[in-house]
Amino acid sequence: MSARIRIVDDHELLAFSLACALQAEGFDAAALQPSTLEEVLDAVLADSPDLVLLDLQLGGSIGSGLSLVRPLTEAGVSVLTVSGVTDRVTIAETVELGAVGYVGKGEPFEVLLETAARAAAGESVMSATERTELLAELRRHRAQQRAAQAPFEQLTTKERHVLGALCAGGSVTSVAKESYVSVPTVRTQVRAILLKLQVGSQREAVALALRCGWYADRLAARPA
Repeated sequence: MSARIRIVDDHELLAFSLACALQAEGFDAAALQPSTLEEVLDAVLADSPDLVLLDLQLGGSIGSGLSLVRPLTEAGVSVLTVSGVTDRVTIAETVELGAVGYVGKGEPFEVLLETAARAAAGESVMSATERTELLAELRRHRAQQRAAQAPFEQLTTKERHVLGALCAGGSVTSVAKESYVSVPTVRTQVRAILLKLQVGSQREAVALALRCGWYADRLAARPA
């Protein structure tokens, strides 16, 4: 029985072309057009494929395919990420979550097809050395992030709220109005933030929070 392959990609032409080429190779292949992450996951699991070719960039209204890797692999589905993402940290995250490997969309179509066929056949598409190097890079990246974010742990709850609001584009005046406190009170909190982060201005504090990932982590931690 031929392997069942499902392609999750918002680029219809590429998804259709891959499906047709894989069908010509004898695989049971089909493209699934994403609508929401939940619907994509339900459709894939209902289809019980052996392999999913997963794009990591599924469009702004849908989200990142990265969040699909773990539930798919935990359901026993092999995942090969096929994406335009070139950031090695992101690629390493897919491997950590259980993906069998990665192939970039910038590769020739024949490479995409060959890699998908090998993955569907259960063959290795990533060497042990490359896997080890990727995961080591991911660990180093996280260690650097922890070090960069350490000063933010000194901030009080109110100071975190103020900095978060400034990162979102708010002003001292708008934060004061929203928090039902005086402008001088917020300015005092801003001065405390600058001191703890060892930066010279409100703009530098915001830039640091964005650069080291503190603000992104804060947003991600919010309840859905």
